[in-house]
Amino acid sequence: MTGSPISDYGYPTPYNIATPRIRTSVGGLGVAVIVLLALDAALAALAAGFLVWRRSLLTDFLNDPGSVAPAGLDSSDAGARNTMGCFSLVTLATIIVFICWFWAARTNAEAYSPNRGTLGVGWSIGGWFIPVAALVLPCIVARDINRGTMRGHQRRPVGGGLLTGWWWAAFLAFWLAGLVVSGANGRLQNDAPADRATDLQSAATDGIVALAIGVAAALLAIAYVATITREQKARNLAGAWYGGPGMPAQAPYGMAYGYGVPGYPMPGQVPGPGGYAMPGYPMPSQPPAAPTQEAWAVPEPVPPVQDRIPVADTQTADVQDIEPPKEPGDWLTPPG
Repeated sequence: MTGSPISDYGYPTPYNIATPRIRTSVGGLGVAVIVLLALDAALAALAAGFLVWRRSLLTDFLNDPGSVAPAGLDSSDAGARNTMGCFSLVTLATIIVFICWFWAARTNAEAYSPNRGTLGVGWSIGGWFIPVAALVLPCIVARDINRGTMRGHQRRPVGGGLLTGWWWAAFLAFWLAGLVVSGANGRLQNDAPADRATDLQSAATDGIVALAIGVAAALLAIAYVATITREQKARNLAGAWYGGPGMPAQAPYGMAYGYGVPGYPMPGQVPGPGGYAMPGYPMPSQPPAAPTQEAWAVPEPVPPVQDRIPVADTQTADVQDIEPPKEPGDWLTPPG
């Protein structure tokens, strides 16, 4: 602690950090991600609409095969298929741009709160490509982004945020629902002709549920990206990163854990008679006080006891002239 360099704000720089890198392009990336996510939500809603139409036609066909024209079924199938194709292409572009934004936002969060995240900056990219672990690691990074962005910038409790949790839960639900839809579509290849209409109706229902969850996940992701982008743009414009010109004056580094407050010592601090951090017991980086003039003043010598008792001419007085002390009873004799 005492060997750490002291910044302009009175607290040591955390160990093992380099000069903070501020990604000013987070605003442009954030806008691109929001636009792409909005397109994903719109295409998912449109595809869900085609699937609802298709399911309605299949229901009518099962009840009365002659009431449904083949052209209607073909139109609903073509609309759902083309819309899902566009949705897949836009989703691929969204993933690429989102990961770029994710890395830039995590880099900014590290500049705002160095060495406070659970995972490093590199996990903002690598965490998406690890099987099984990709279901958890990006969520941890997203929580670190939220915490680092909000810490010291707004008067709110430091935490991952409910928005992060809801967005990631919706994303996982959409991913699982997509697996269910893929399995249902795979079973259609081996269906008997008599059961094909029923299985198509069931697959359409699964697709509607999955796309509805996808719309919710896209909207929650938009809210998360917009919140982080807005706060980081404000911090970058104000210079509110670690050691930046816009960072407000803060308590000494480590005071959040109790160090330096009255009654709790700094490392290596000598306790005082009434507790720690008492006046007269300097901090490790505080120089001792210079001696004052009063501290060097020598008090006058105290005279002996016999010199302080006045005795009248003790050199010439005889022993018999000294009146003996009265008995205890003499003090009680009334005056004559």
